[in-house]
Amino acid sequence: MTTITKAQARKIQEVALFTTANRNRSMVNMLTEEAPKVAKGDKGKQERQTSPHAPIVRVTDLGKGGGDNVEMDLVHKLTKSPTMGDKKIAGRGEGIDFTQFDLSIDQGRHQVDAGGKMSQQRTTHDLKKTARTLLGTYFNDLQDQIATFHLAGARGDYFASDTIVPTANSEDFKEIMVNDVMAPTYERHFFGGDATSLDTLDSSDVFTMESVDNMDLFLEEMANPLQPIKFMGDDAKKANGESFYLMLVTPRQWNSWKQTASYADWQQLTANALSRASDFDHPVFRGECAMRGNILVKKYKGTPVRFNQGSTVNVAQNNDDATETQVQVATTVDRAMVLGGQALANAYGKTSGGNSFSIHQEKTDAGNRTETTIGWMNGLKKIRFRDKFGRLNDHGVMIMDTAVKAG
Repeated sequence: MTTITKAQARKIQEVALFTTANRNRSMVNMLTEEAPKVAKGDKGKQERQTSPHAPIVRVTDLGKGGGDNVEMDLVHKLTKSPTMGDKKIAGRGEGIDFTQFDLSIDQGRHQVDAGGKMSQQRTTHDLKKTARTLLGTYFNDLQDQIATFHLAGARGDYFASDTIVPTANSEDFKEIMVNDVMAPTYERHFFGGDATSLDTLDSSDVFTMESVDNMDLFLEEMANPLQPIKFMGDDAKKANGESFYLMLVTPRQWNSWKQTASYADWQQLTANALSRASDFDHPVFRGECAMRGNILVKKYKGTPVRFNQGSTVNVAQNNDDATETQVQVATTVDRAMVLGGQALANAYGKTSGGNSFSIHQEKTDAGNRTETTIGWMNGLKKIRFRDKFGRLNDHGVMIMDTAVKAG
């Protein structure tokens, strides 16, 4: 019979917490592929990261050693003219051009007080077990909110009783986000109706069928479009190359779209989504969704990115460095996100216990109370690279701002 020591039991518990958190149906987990067993990286290193065609890329390189920063490389396609006829090719070779992206990770912790001995006697529930369960769910909710704000490039003004991440004017906001929230780059930022900038949106510029069609056209015509989403096991993709993009809209944007679409159009949109889902059983197609062309439109729940009338919002200028300036919105605005492959990086490091998550339980108040604390070493950041001409662009996400009814 094998005896498990307390230290071994704690390590088993920590690994289980990590697995549980990543199996829950959170937005981050739904849009992340499982890591391949081995992928060869630069300098012969064995690196671990998830599918390059999923919207969220999970990187676990930092779990192997110390450090609070991770780098990702993008290699540019070859684009120079070929050498024709008898022209000399010497000196006309095209170099392999890399650009880098990096993000930071940091320790986060949260604690639950499972109550004193009398509290535990007054209920039939195992309060210590319940505390661990709630902490796992708490982490998923927190990570979803952080991911939403990084992808959207803004925190927004919306705050409800179940919102965890404070607004941007809070002293804790930057620490919780770990990496800077970056406004959408100029070529990745679009607007509803006839508006051409965030500050020219008015109450008539709501989310409509035309909004989705415009995004589809933008994707077709862009010089450097988003890479489409290619989840593993997608039979439709394998059969005819029908990869897709995911457009996450707020409930109010969804409602505007539904109200402005004809009954026949709406029936066709939902039928398109059902048809696509029949080829590929993936959680992203579950629930209420619609499909227009190769864009799957779905509501993102939780904390919408909303700017109240009169709010000041950071926007990127039309320059190579995406320098940010501020504008004031003239109406209530909600922000939708179009996701392709490699939109967000999600990196894990090691806690003091050697795992990505830790769990600690201790007696306080002279042994009367039990406190449970989970810790994690993690960081998320929107992926952006410079193109071959030095211009900075968000790599896997585009933004559409539209007016919504205040309420």
